[in-house]
Amino acid sequence: MISRMKKFNLFFTSEPSEILKKLQKAGVVEIEQLPENFEFKNLKVEKIEIEENIRKINFLKNVLKRVEKKEFSGKIVLTEKEEREIVENFPLDKYFEYFSSLLKEIERREKINHRIENLIEEILPLKELDINFSDLFSLKNFSFLLFSLSKKIKIPSEIEEVAIDKVGETEKENIYLMIFPKEKKEKIEEFVREIKGKQIFVRRWNRRPKEIIEKLEEIKKKNTVEKEKIEKKLEKIKEIKYRIFVLYDYFSTILNYLDAREKLGISKFVKGFSGWIKEKDIKYFKNFVKENLPESYLYISDPSPEENIPIDLENPKVIQPFEVVTDLYGRPVYRNIDPTGPLSLFFAISFAFCLTDAGYGLILIILSLLFMKKFKLFPTFLKFFKLLLYSGIATFLFGMITGGWFGDLLSRTSENSILRKTLGSLVILNPLESGNNAFMFLAWALVIGYVQIIWGLILNLYNSLRRYGIKNSGEAITLLLIQVLVAVVILNVIKGKGIPIFYIILLGGCFLYLMVSKAKTQKGLMMKLFWAFYGVYSVIASNLLGDVLSYSRLFGLGLTTGVLALVVNEMVFMAKGIPFAGIIIAPLLFIIGHFGNLAINLLGGYVHTSRLQYLEFFTKFFEGGGKPFSPLREARHYTYLKKT
Repeated sequence: MISRMKKFNLFFTSEPSEILKKLQKAGVVEIEQLPENFEFKNLKVEKIEIEENIRKINFLKNVLKRVEKKEFSGKIVLTEKEEREIVENFPLDKYFEYFSSLLKEIERREKINHRIENLIEEILPLKELDINFSDLFSLKNFSFLLFSLSKKIKIPSEIEEVAIDKVGETEKENIYLMIFPKEKKEKIEEFVREIKGKQIFVRRWNRRPKEIIEKLEEIKKKNTVEKEKIEKKLEKIKEIKYRIFVLYDYFSTILNYLDAREKLGISKFVKGFSGWIKEKDIKYFKNFVKENLPESYLYISDPSPEENIPIDLENPKVIQPFEVVTDLYGRPVYRNIDPTGPLSLFFAISFAFCLTDAGYGLILIILSLLFMKKFKLFPTFLKFFKLLLYSGIATFLFGMITGGWFGDLLSRTSENSILRKTLGSLVILNPLESGNNAFMFLAWALVIGYVQIIWGLILNLYNSLRRYGIKNSGEAITLLLIQVLVAVVILNVIKGKGIPIFYIILLGGCFLYLMVSKAKTQKGLMMKLFWAFYGVYSVIASNLLGDVLSYSRLFGLGLTTGVLALVVNEMVFMAKGIPFAGIIIAPLLFIIGHFGNLAINLLGGYVHTSRLQYLEFFTKFFEGGGKPFSPLREARHYTYLKKT
């Protein structure tokens, strides 16, 4: 459910610093500026030093990431005393300057290496040229020209009585050298242009190309060795790894505090701020104000409809993991319904339908419990793995009634075994068995879809009645009636009974009402007619057909999981018959095959189950765009404070 929020204005005369720090520790209020019509001025807060410290810490974090080649993950558990000691004794400027200078030197040497590589690449085609470049430049009455030309183009041996010598080559081009009297320079250059040659400009090297390349490679090697030595010095950052992240949270907390202080309003005698608080925290807040600000005035009111009210979800612990699904789509607006509780059971059932294997459910349960233990200090991760735990339990139960135990592994055991008899007695419908079982499995999927669509329309009606009253909820009532009546008519046809005329009249009346209500929203005869018929069409094509049939994907994914598991088992039992090697190959195939099948269908199951909630369920009643509740609190991205 959505937490009930209250708006507050707090006015006081005392110094606000300690009050804000205490509120930050409590983490119960979101602070905003007072309304402009109160004519309070805002405090000017200096944040440059803190922002600079955070910039330096972010730099050190990036250096650590470069060294470890991965992002930091985990929580640093420490006491307030330990945190204070780290903050007071950590020479941030010293470490920043030291590692900054190391990185600059590494970058400088990388640039040198890059420059050397470019020079080598420039000279490499002329490697076999047995001539000193400086000699070419020192010719008094002669000039020279080096050029490249495609191997596909034929070239004469000389031009203007000047020899053309091939001195090198690349994969696609030949390199030529011409030495000629200076007065022929223009004609030679024109000739090269005509044959589409590319002039090569060389430097006044005082060595032969081969010697130059050797020397450059020697310099590059020495430079690389020095660079590697400096990079080893970067490894020292591991020694201060945890202190970096403690400092990051500390300064981020200060920045949050300064951001809140910046919103503080001041007048000649009074200070104050506005904000939001959850209804359940009002008693605590009143006691806090009474204790810390005895000479103050606190005014708490209900929010007005036009205000952008922050959203916080407040669900029972068993429902909270499903908030992951809601948050991925977006928070609802304040006066809407929180879809977390309503979707929870359907999400678990749909997910289980996609896997349909008790063995896979057991693996999910075990893995989820292990990861929950590992990430117990990470609320977001913990929520997600609890969601997988619930989905694993649902998969286990659903697999029991469909007979899926790592595919058809149960049916491959002895017919007289107690295990097979016991677990076999729990099976209600095995979709992989012959007959019309697969068709019935599809029917199960469509029934789940139909029930959830009905549930969405009921929520839509409830929301409409709550917000607009029964007089303005005609469309919501009509949509629900149509969905129910169509199902009743279909059931009567299936059972071979006649369709009561009352149902036909009522259904026709619903469609007629829908057409009239849609037409009223438009101007002009053509638009009214179009929306009248389109409104009916969309209900038939969407709610009655498209949305319900969309749940057939559960049937497809569930069947796919079972068939792939069956194929894996077939391969395992075939491999088992291989002499000697079979005893090793068969278990490996079993583990790899089933884990691979689980991984693929786990992803598919999660994505498609979420899609059904977002596109088929949420569209019936959900209105998104809510602003998450962001109370002033300490930043604990990487740290967790314990009391002792």
